[in-house]
Amino acid sequence: MSKKSTGAGLAVMSTRSTRAGLAAAVGVVLAAPLGVGEAYAQEETVEDAGGLSTITVTARKREESLQDVGTSVSAITATDLDRRADVDLASFANAAPSVVIDDLQQGPGSPAAIAIRGIGTTDVEKSFDPTVGVVLDGIFIGVGSGAMLKALDLQSVEILRGPQGTLFGRNSIAGVINVTRRKPDHVFGGEVRLGYGRFDDIQADGYLNVPVNDQLAFKIAGAKHERDGYFYNRTLGRDVGEMDFRSISPSVVWRPRENLEFYYRFDRTWQDQDANTVNNNAQPDQIFCLAYNQCAASLDKPQSGDRRVVLNDGVGTDSYFDTDMHVFSARWDVSPDYRIDYLFGYFTTEEEVYQDWDGTPLMLYHTDRPAWYAQRSHELRLTRTSGGPLTYTVGLYAWNSSYQIDLMSYIGFGDVLYGLPEGTIMEVPQTVRQHTESYAGFFEADYKITDALTLTVGGRYTRDEKESGLIDPLMPELAVRGSLDNPFKASWNEFTPKLGLRYRFSPDLMVYGLYTKGFRAGGFSGRPSTYEAAGTPYDPETVDNYEIGVKSEWFDRRLRFNASVYFMSYDDKQEEMSVPASQGTGQQTLIFNASQAEIKGVELELLANPVPGFTVAASLGLLDAKYKEFIDPITNQDITYLKLRRAPDVTATLTPTYEWPALGGVMSVQANWHFVDDLELTFWNSPQSRNGEQHIVDASINYQYNNTLVSLYGLNLTDEDSYTVGFDVGRDLTFPGLWTYTATRPPRMYGIRVTHRF
Repeated sequence: MSKKSTGAGLAVMSTRSTRAGLAAAVGVVLAAPLGVGEAYAQEETVEDAGGLSTITVTARKREESLQDVGTSVSAITATDLDRRADVDLASFANAAPSVVIDDLQQGPGSPAAIAIRGIGTTDVEKSFDPTVGVVLDGIFIGVGSGAMLKALDLQSVEILRGPQGTLFGRNSIAGVINVTRRKPDHVFGGEVRLGYGRFDDIQADGYLNVPVNDQLAFKIAGAKHERDGYFYNRTLGRDVGEMDFRSISPSVVWRPRENLEFYYRFDRTWQDQDANTVNNNAQPDQIFCLAYNQCAASLDKPQSGDRRVVLNDGVGTDSYFDTDMHVFSARWDVSPDYRIDYLFGYFTTEEEVYQDWDGTPLMLYHTDRPAWYAQRSHELRLTRTSGGPLTYTVGLYAWNSSYQIDLMSYIGFGDVLYGLPEGTIMEVPQTVRQHTESYAGFFEADYKITDALTLTVGGRYTRDEKESGLIDPLMPELAVRGSLDNPFKASWNEFTPKLGLRYRFSPDLMVYGLYTKGFRAGGFSGRPSTYEAAGTPYDPETVDNYEIGVKSEWFDRRLRFNASVYFMSYDDKQEEMSVPASQGTGQQTLIFNASQAEIKGVELELLANPVPGFTVAASLGLLDAKYKEFIDPITNQDITYLKLRRAPDVTATLTPTYEWPALGGVMSVQANWHFVDDLELTFWNSPQSRNGEQHIVDASINYQYNNTLVSLYGLNLTDEDSYTVGFDVGRDLTFPGLWTYTATRPPRMYGIRVTHRF
């Protein structure tokens, strides 16, 4: 369960004892001939029956061994994906150190809040560029909505930590989560997976692979997932949170010649659900408590007294989130040494949700949020893979996106804010449309100075252009400039270099040093309440990352130990701050390049196979993320004391797996303990939304007989009820705000799943 400290002494004792336990656990793993895994694997080749398999990753847009890559990468193989009970992207947070992934539960589509090494975003609006690039089959997903990918038809997952400003799309200032799905192949077959779990959780998905001839193969995949709600709404007297997800995905591979391949995949998803629910955590000094007696039960409990009991009066079933995605790639092996790749991606979403944000039985603040989003990208790469000491990738990239939201806010606290008659519901409409054009040229090259020493040099030049237009009756100035037809405009240029050096002492030991720079584009606020805020752009933010690391294998490949130490200088950091406004909803979110921060840390990963059939993985992330300089742009007061959000001091994972022959097949058990230290969720570090230590345990028991796998699984077996989001509405240094709302992670889930391959 989430723990809130009730006193300073108790907090210190709790933190010390937990960290001592973590150190002891990791020490035991390090002392034994066990091993690591900076990754599970993207692709495996078992080289000997008694050792660890080779891990192949595509972290640099080419296939290479994980142990040869001079950067911090973690990965999950298709084999391990079968043993896990992952539902969506949030489940992968336990696969790497210093990673936090939360479902924001703010509208349909499960917007993702992802932080790597303390760098992340929290807001749901599509005007905010992500700090972590979610890349699906090579396509960068440019918004948080739709980035919480479902764990369906997956081949591998790679988590790249630290800025990836050279090769991966755009705005990957914190890192990249690189997800690859299965392609069609030339063997007839398929897979069917059926599952049933708590809360009438019904899962059905699968694919059929059909080879047409030696050159052409076709695959069709589909999924259906529905679940009853697991929150109880005391106001409505029923459970809420029901969800129904469906998808269909045809794909085709055509190889007219041995050295030429064309691939196309189309994805269509539909998601209908209850509007996500939030809790009211208003404290005695906030307006909702003072004026309306809608108060949290305590500092660590919402108004209902239970984090999974809600009081919303406006929860409906008219929420939906639909997506279309097209992926096309062409690969031409020009010669044994050279390859040309072209990649096109198109991704669009359409959504609508009527949502109750106040978390009370009253109608104080609701919104209706129909919106659409579309992005297109083109990427052309030339890669030299062999043929001398120099190998490289060079390419061009073009990306554009557009979105529009027709927001209607319903405000029931106008009697306090504007002196209106009690019970008056203000309707505040606003339409926002934004468009982005981004162009880049990039390269990354390795030069083998000697057989042991390799130099890496790379760079990316990016130009971003953005437009923002509004329809807002409270801003008559838009008739002059800033309308949909005459939008505000701004542009920025940035060069992000990379420099690395790695030295291989032996086939089993490599060390590296790395400098990388990342940036996140500037832009315009997507939720302004004043004309000045609507037309004032904010600038890009940048991170300089300095890192040294080691990758090693020991005891005849029974132990793999990888480690890294890094320091990051974070400049012109974009801070999205909710501040009071004199019109509209009474508050607005503004973005300021207001701060600088320093982030340093240590990451350790192990994977070991001490005896046949038994493996253990462990990871430890130690993070020190602090503001170096931060002056409040509203009051000019020093607020450097604030803590960065989603930046826990410690993250740790321990995953033992054991398999043995049984009943004519193979039985396996796997457990995963994931620890996340105390962390802040709100900009102002409000204690009513702070998460204490989190201990999350997942487990599975699996039986494989021929081509059939039966799995009993449990997720969040500790029933951890930590918050996934917290937001202080209208708070600043001088005003405690209107209220604070939070959302809670899903409860304990368990069930059975049967997978059959043919």
